[in-house]
Amino acid sequence: MADRYFSDLHCHNHMRAHFQMQVHKDKFTAENKYSPWTVIMSNERNLQKGTMGASYSQIDLVKCWKSNLRLTFNSLYPLEKQFVKGSNILKGKNKLLRILTTAILGKDGIRRDLLQSNYMRIPDALVDYFQSEGYDYWESLQREKEFVCMDSGKVISQNKIHVPNGLLRNERLAERRAKQDPETYFVQQASYLIPKNRAELKKSLQNKDEITMILTIEGAHALGTDTVKSITTISKRVQSIKNDWDEPIFFITFAHHFYNFLCGHAHSIPAVGDALMDQSNGINETFNSDGMRILRELLGINRYYKVDSNLGYRILIDVKHMSAKSRKEYYKVVDKCRENGDTIPVIASHCGYSGLSTLQDHIDNQDKEFDKKYNNKGPFNPWNINMCDEDIEMIVKTKGLFGISFDQRILGLKKEDDDKRNGVSLVWDNIEGILLSATTNPNLQGEDPLQIWNCITIGTDFEGLIDPVDPYPTAMEFEQFANNLVFVMDQARKDSKNKHLQHLKSREDVVQAVDRFCYLNAEEFVLKHYPKK
Repeated sequence: MADRYFSDLHCHNHMRAHFQMQVHKDKFTAENKYSPWTVIMSNERNLQKGTMGASYSQIDLVKCWKSNLRLTFNSLYPLEKQFVKGSNILKGKNKLLRILTTAILGKDGIRRDLLQSNYMRIPDALVDYFQSEGYDYWESLQREKEFVCMDSGKVISQNKIHVPNGLLRNERLAERRAKQDPETYFVQQASYLIPKNRAELKKSLQNKDEITMILTIEGAHALGTDTVKSITTISKRVQSIKNDWDEPIFFITFAHHFYNFLCGHAHSIPAVGDALMDQSNGINETFNSDGMRILRELLGINRYYKVDSNLGYRILIDVKHMSAKSRKEYYKVVDKCRENGDTIPVIASHCGYSGLSTLQDHIDNQDKEFDKKYNNKGPFNPWNINMCDEDIEMIVKTKGLFGISFDQRILGLKKEDDDKRNGVSLVWDNIEGILLSATTNPNLQGEDPLQIWNCITIGTDFEGLIDPVDPYPTAMEFEQFANNLVFVMDQARKDSKNKHLQHLKSREDVVQAVDRFCYLNAEEFVLKHYPKK
């Protein structure tokens, strides 16, 4: 069998290294460790348990290399300040829980810092920096981008490892463990490339001796929307990214966990995190006029929904984390552009299937997302952070891309589920739900019924503080996942009731479909839409 390659539509390859080293850049530079290739030692116990990935590495560049992940969409993300600052105890849901938490921890101070540092698994000094007046999203974004780009195109002889908060004894133990497991911790003669244009992209994708890295941004807050005095400043920053950065941004996840003063975000943080963090400001709202302006400028279209070359190359929009109301407004923009002959592909980079029919269903039920009965009534996660049939319809019509998250909460795992579902079955349930949604949607009768198979791919959200599906906690398990997926799909196609799988005539057909899901769909998509610059 030929080598199977993998892509990931949304992950953070550099995040653990950057978190650990950015405050003490000079120190790590002197130790020759300041590099995206540096592996931060993992908590092996939590890795084996498959618990939330904050304490172990899921998709660092060494794991990318060793797992045959050759196309990574690496997301730049300045940490939102609300993660490390106290919440407003009188706003939003779970007020009692917040009041109790604040009574115990205080609104700020060392007790809260310690808990949040532990929750986020980032150094205390970095928490202090994020809480300081000097922390600025726009400046942080540019530093992060410089860090990610610093080794692009270089062949490294061997990467370094770093033990967080390590005493000498701990460092020696970690180094011994790393030497015992070189497959996980070390790589030699390896490289990645961030293409500067489509010509470089084509060349890089043909070279399987390097990782092709595509840059994305998670959250429009990264433009510094919380501190600017005028929206004109944000417009200038969009143009700075397009004109001053050598490496293009392929897409931006427009919303994230907290309000960016441009559009509403979806509920995303479960009750445990809600005790520390308040999402209520802007939650489930829609675009404001400033947000719609920045959206158009990112897409390179004017107020008449026509392409304007003066606005630079197109940065695509990822609808993950957008509230249902915001997605409704964005799809109106997409439809108007389609009427003008301009098809903007809809991206949902790291999502699950909600099981709901329309965006209005999500809007009508958004307040029920805190209700256990509502959340447990079906096999999927019905929160409006996930995609409904209407979203899937837009993805198919625009030949967009749906990245399947590996976060068990997003995929709809319930406490009542047996252990067997916490595996490939959980991922397949969501994939099959998406397939059925598209193939049974009367609004897609004029479309190629097999188009949906070209619109789905892996979008793990690794290193994004997720609780992964237990058997696949890191990229190192991608091959195991692919083989498991081949097996369940091959079994499913043999059932005559599964009309949506009738085109799969043999196991070889299934293998080809899985290979498309794991790599080829993402490769074809980025080749088609990457900026020419």
